[in-house]
Amino acid sequence: MLHTIDIIILFAYFLAVMAIGLLVSGRAKGSIGEYFLGGRHIPWYILGISGMATFLSLSGSMHIVSLYFLFGVKGFWITLRGHMCLFLAFLMIFMAKWLNRSGVMTNAEWIVFRFGSGKQGKTARLLSAISTLFVSIAIMAFFFVAAEKFFALYIPMEPRLVALIFFAIVMIYTVAAGFHGVVYTDLFQSVLVIGVIAFISFKAMTTATPDYFSNFASADWRSIMPSWEMATPENYEGLHFFGLLIIFWLVSNILQGFAQPTDGFVSQRYYAARNERESALIAWQWIVLLSVRFLMMTGIAVLALGITGTFTDPEKAFPAVIDHFFPAGAKGLVLASLIAAEMSSLDSIANSSAAYLVKDIYQALLNPKASDKTLIRMSYIATALLFTVSALIGMAAPNLDSLWAWTVMGLITGLLPSGILKWVWWRFNGAGYAAGVISGITAAVLHTVIFDNPAEYVTFIFVFAVSMAGTVLGTFLGKPSPMETLIAFYTRTRPFGFWEPVRQLCDPVLVQDIHHENRRDLLLLVPATIWQALVFWLMSAVIVKRWDSVALSLAGIAILSAILYKYWYLNLKSPEQQRPPL
Repeated sequence: MLHTIDIIILFAYFLAVMAIGLLVSGRAKGSIGEYFLGGRHIPWYILGISGMATFLSLSGSMHIVSLYFLFGVKGFWITLRGHMCLFLAFLMIFMAKWLNRSGVMTNAEWIVFRFGSGKQGKTARLLSAISTLFVSIAIMAFFFVAAEKFFALYIPMEPRLVALIFFAIVMIYTVAAGFHGVVYTDLFQSVLVIGVIAFISFKAMTTATPDYFSNFASADWRSIMPSWEMATPENYEGLHFFGLLIIFWLVSNILQGFAQPTDGFVSQRYYAARNERESALIAWQWIVLLSVRFLMMTGIAVLALGITGTFTDPEKAFPAVIDHFFPAGAKGLVLASLIAAEMSSLDSIANSSAAYLVKDIYQALLNPKASDKTLIRMSYIATALLFTVSALIGMAAPNLDSLWAWTVMGLITGLLPSGILKWVWWRFNGAGYAAGVISGITAAVLHTVIFDNPAEYVTFIFVFAVSMAGTVLGTFLGKPSPMETLIAFYTRTRPFGFWEPVRQLCDPVLVQDIHHENRRDLLLLVPATIWQALVFWLMSAVIVKRWDSVALSLAGIAILSAILYKYWYLNLKSPEQQRPPL
């Protein structure tokens, strides 16, 4: 239960967030571009901080802590299932600038840029919007489950009612302020979150004396080395073949990197960047700042070892630690920071997803001549609708791990084949994209009926295979995209892949320049991905005092940073190049 001072702190926090959101709400009323992208004039470092805050969700944090608590720092490997976000390295190297060069507002609008405005392009655009909404609603439902579990420990009310109230609070300022409200409330919330992370990290390191782990955990709790098979508790049986799953998670991460974007809230920051150089820097800053999450997650798991008998659900280890270790006042600050992290994620997803309902469904199909005033009014309705639907789905979800596993290994996997081919294959068309999305989502939904509690690698193989078959079949049944559309896309985006028929119609000098850029980017993917993983692991290694691993990680980070500085940073284009249109 909370003390009076904790309640005052939480109340003051909610007032502050609401005030910030409402203060900037006037900026969102000028146009739909202001409402969803901030007019493309927000500095990159603020967008980077906002992006980091989006990923510091309470729900994801509770999930990671439960994995570390159950499996030790081997839980770091399980974060490959989505929480490690290795696709950020792909964004940093090439995908962010590709997105920014398009000059569009949403992923679905990008589909028309890629496939044209004909029947295939319009159909693909609609399905792109629908698939993005599927992913967003699933993630928001994941947040609802976490909020319900978390608040049940602190507020003497029906947990579901409290979670609904929480959703309503976030909805109010998100609806009123749009992207400006999302970004500037994220900025305020990030300061609070990082301060609390520092406090938790210090608490964990001072509590974990040399004999601490031997008293409360197995001998290899601090070992990062994975095993092929692993003993798993009830509800986590799907993780038994651990080594095989790591392989599939790595493959999934690589495919997700090449398939970007499969959601709307990540790509929104890169569409909103002022130019391609700033878009790449957003991804770099996002990685650096997100690494501190692993300080907090590992620190909470370490502290949870000492109070093992005080809770039974590992997904409640996080709130149990707060209740046990933090006194009145400090508890209120920690809770406020965690709620801030959840609010940052919710508002970002809701605002970006509402754009698909308004821009790509309402305006594109129902009211092409709608005024900005009408579109903004519809944005309010769309945002409220997303919160409502996701809350209803969250009420039916069994637990965090099952919902997250289905979202990442099922739903997102189903979108990967069409997501990858749209970048790298000239013959891929709107029909192939539409067929891939339909078959992928269908496979993700039906596989839970066909298979009885399938392992994650079974889910991955089945869903990916069905989606790929539908994608290829749809491509050859449909006509190629207009050549003028393909030329415009290729010369502006400059992607790598199988574009030979298009290249033959382009300026040879430009084609050679694109080839050199792409070759450099592909070679940089390996050091960039390893660099990101090492930066994240370093934080966990520090908390558990694995100083040998800390030293090796720092050496690797230093070498890789030098490579990235010389071959990536120094080759970023100057701000005056590739400025996207408003």
